[in-house]
Amino acid sequence: MRIGLIHYRAGLMDGVSLEMEKWRAVLTGMGHSVEIVAGNSCPGVDITIPGIEYNDVRNLALNERLYEKGEIETQALFEEIHERSEELLRDFDRELSRFDLLVPNNIWSLGWSLPAGLALYMYARDSGKPFISHNHDFWWDRPYYSSPHPGVVEILERYFPPSLENVSHITINSISAGDLLRRRKLRATVVPNVMDFAQQSWTSWEKNLQLRRLAGIAENDVVFLQATRVTERKAIELAVELVARFNSLSHVLKGRSLYTGREFSGRAHLVLTGLTEKRSLGYREKIDALTSKLGVNVVDLSRHCCETQKEFFQSYSIADIVTYPSIMEGWGNQLLEAMFARKPVALFKYAVFKSDIEDSGLSFVDLGDSYVLEGGLAKIPDEVFDGAVLNLVDLLFNRQKYLAATENNFSTGSEKFSYETLAGILRELLSNLKAEASKQTGRR
Repeated sequence: MRIGLIHYRAGLMDGVSLEMEKWRAVLTGMGHSVEIVAGNSCPGVDITIPGIEYNDVRNLALNERLYEKGEIETQALFEEIHERSEELLRDFDRELSRFDLLVPNNIWSLGWSLPAGLALYMYARDSGKPFISHNHDFWWDRPYYSSPHPGVVEILERYFPPSLENVSHITINSISAGDLLRRRKLRATVVPNVMDFAQQSWTSWEKNLQLRRLAGIAENDVVFLQATRVTERKAIELAVELVARFNSLSHVLKGRSLYTGREFSGRAHLVLTGLTEKRSLGYREKIDALTSKLGVNVVDLSRHCCETQKEFFQSYSIADIVTYPSIMEGWGNQLLEAMFARKPVALFKYAVFKSDIEDSGLSFVDLGDSYVLEGGLAKIPDEVFDGAVLNLVDLLFNRQKYLAATENNFSTGSEKFSYETLAGILRELLSNLKAEASKQTGRR
């Protein structure tokens, strides 16, 4: 079967791009021909349709009118949506006809490009081809898509995602599946994010030393790694404060033997390897102000580590512990990456972690499950931080406990969140699609 995976962008370090690569690998291993269709042109993208590019200038301008308050000329706005949809439909007719199955990622679950979503709806309706709508995130969970314009909300509620007989739906967590059923009366298969736990390790002592030299960090310093994009829902301020509180004990801990066998220098750093989103530059300024206030040394290696996916994954080598304080996630690619890299994790128990992951038996430094926002930054109780720091110290200065925690997480991931897990789910999905196609043929 020839399968097309579609997204606004691909071949990058965002979660959807990474997950599409995993799907490509698993489906190819099952004997299918798989190509990635996206708006950008870079390694990993097989077919480029520029009109659906994430940062398409016309779409960005359109979104300003769709989702921001202010007077708009309604008729002209919807005429533009219609014209762009027709333009993209011609692109889809030209580029997608070669595929037997199409898997759009987030195009029907977020409202980032109404023209692309509507054009793909028309193509699916008219072609009758089987589609699997891979819904990583939904527009109703993002404040950005709270449009003040009733007509825009009506489009979102009717077409995002669409209800068509030839379109099956999957979500990446059980909460979203329940929301989809309640809001749109659409049933979805839950497909978690996965990782190839059988691949060769990304991390090495040599890469660790190379990155530490680049960052000006000594071998016996402790590195907290924040391997996510810099954006509000990642709550990176919690990682900053965690490092600050750990630093407050440094004078007591200095000279003690780390899990590596080296004597702790008394210095700890927060390393960032993810890019800052354009829409989050104001948030980044708040993070920078907080690091200055708390005296935390933050080293931004994003330009170096985001050059390729290989560099990004290898950057886990520098970590003594991975911080994952996100207050909102669809599933959690960075969690899987830390598990595979055999690095302990300090995490905030976001809703999906509690509903779909926590019972798997992972070991982690607990940052709690409740927060308040103060000045646009997340805050958690002092006693939660105190417990987390004590847990951190217990891990970082006890080799046996460190290795036990990381090996437990690697084993859990291998068993429950592997490529084999995904392959089993996809076999069943494709089998159901074939059965449904046979029914449709019989009706005709």
